[in-house]
Amino acid sequence: MLVGLIINMLYVQSCGGDHSVLKMETYTSADGGFSINMPSDPKRTVKVITTPFGKQATTFIEWKPDNISINKFKLFQVSFTDCPASLMTDSSGRQRILDSAINMRVKDFADIDLETYTINFNGIEGRAFIFEVKDNNNIAIVKQCIANHKLYDVTVVLKKNFATNKEVHEFFNSFQVLYR
Repeated sequence: MLVGLIINMLYVQSCGGDHSVLKMETYTSADGGFSINMPSDPKRTVKVITTPFGKQATTFIEWKPDNISINKFKLFQVSFTDCPASLMTDSSGRQRILDSAINMRVKDFADIDLETYTINFNGIEGRAFIFEVKDNNNIAIVKQCIANHKLYDVTVVLKKNFATNKEVHEFFNSFQVLYR
């Protein structure tokens, strides 16, 4: 709820500039078990990275503009990795995993402590944070959740001073886990 309010406030601050709307299409990942609306032609990669479960393969579905310097969006990304069943036995285990995962993700953006929030991410309990980069006019919004023994990370990085509300809301609000 609070994160949604903050996103809306960022939109009010970011009105102005280019009002064109980025064309969004539904992306469905059978192996990831989700669908989401994001810009056309996202790229799929698999990388071995450090996760709350140790080093393991993580799948990334991401879209970046052809020319980052002139686009209002820098990144739309969904990643997912398998959660070991042994850690998913109770709700406190899920909470520890989410806390660890969101804190690891914060470190990708800043060496400072950022406030993270408990959220309801389209019907699934999750965590989120917003990071505003003051020096380069960027904002990152990250939401995470666990469903079907997968840890999902849904991220958008955008420039301030552009109208971005429609695309950001469509991206986050369209995320659906396909089987629960």
